[in-house]
Amino acid sequence: MSWPSPSRRAGILARLSLAAGAAGLAAAIACHDTTGTSACFEPNASGYQFSLAADTGFVFRWPGSYMPVRVYAEDVGELQANTAAAMQLWVNAFRCSELSMVTVTDSTKADIIVRNPAFLPPVAGAVVVAADSVGACRGVTTDSTFTGLSTLAEPVRVFVAPVSVDSAAVAACYHFVTAHELGHALGLLSHSPDTLDIMYTQPRRRVLSEADKFTIQVLYHAAPTIGPPPRQ
Repeated sequence: MSWPSPSRRAGILARLSLAAGAAGLAAAIACHDTTGTSACFEPNASGYQFSLAADTGFVFRWPGSYMPVRVYAEDVGELQANTAAAMQLWVNAFRCSELSMVTVTDSTKADIIVRNPAFLPPVAGAVVVAADSVGACRGVTTDSTFTGLSTLAEPVRVFVAPVSVDSAAVAACYHFVTAHELGHALGLLSHSPDTLDIMYTQPRRRVLSEADKFTIQVLYHAAPTIGPPPRQ
């Protein structure tokens, strides 16, 4: 397929970045126009909103200084394997190595903590993004609290829990709900309206769509308004 025309490309970037606020728009356009990074974006693709749905000025992504992003997954069932697969899925979405991730065995050294409780815990935080899939399992991602107005105070926490008693359905559900929630933890704070995207409210996919890839690519070339939590 041929690369979109400059006008069409600019329109796609503008639609996504306007949803994230003026700062994100300026960064995305500057990156595209001045550094010639068109190869970093999925060709002939469009995306969806990545900022928090209730506040389009809330834009979060992990900065380059935090690469690799450190992820802890507790040793419960297949959670570590599912988390590792989800990490690889999102890292592979990037065409210019904007994201790298590594697993850690100490949760106190993690930027993202993934747990698999029997029930989703009550989560009272400034940002809570939840999803469920075909009634088999559910997930929730939270940033918990803030330090001041512009910095996360704690690691991002992901919880994935069963709903169904059908163990095979739950095991299958964990594959894509873990990937969905990790997408939230990476900064995709809204849901896609398209059932074909892994970031749809009720995900049913094991792979990222072109829209999933394009949206996170644009996010990681946009200026964040919220900083990461302090590191240990």
